[in-house]
Amino acid sequence: MDSGLTVDLGLFGIAPEMAVYDGLAGRRADLRGGAAPVLDTKAEAPLDPFLDMQAMLLEMTKELRERFQRFQSQRAFAERDADAAEDEASRKLAQTDAKAAIEAVSLIVRTLEKIDSLQRTLINERAEAEAALGEPDDGEALAAEFDRLVEERVKDRLNAAREDWMRESGAGGDAAERAESGP
Repeated sequence: MDSGLTVDLGLFGIAPEMAVYDGLAGRRADLRGGAAPVLDTKAEAPLDPFLDMQAMLLEMTKELRERFQRFQSQRAFAERDADAAEDEASRKLAQTDAKAAIEAVSLIVRTLEKIDSLQRTLINERAEAEAALGEPDDGEALAAEFDRLVEERVKDRLNAAREDWMRESGAGGDAAERAESGP
């Protein structure tokens, strides 16, 4: 059923003809006059390695949770089949399936425990790093600490330069006496 509506793909910066991939060398001329297709960068992963690791661990947890539920249901079905089996071979096959499902569930549980441990370790290390650096959101405190460190460094360099100058001018000389006594 045709409603009679036509869509001009040129409005979206897309040429209606199929493009041949050539590293965009041939398409650059097509993109000059209108909108250019742009990659969506909002979906990029965060640049913080901590957040990357957290996201990966959360995805693993989600996947393992789904598999855990699947193996639990397989175990329940296998146990039910073993109870309802009429011959010995069917019963043993169902028991084997149930045992395999139980082993898979226990492996998943151990893996989830490891993931939980990793998450706790990451959070603790992040908290320790933030505590060592001071509160990262407190800009004034960071600026004050920076100023203090710069002032300390300047004083150290000034004292080192004065000691070098005193050594060069000779210990006990008039210039050294004036430097010690101040201006």
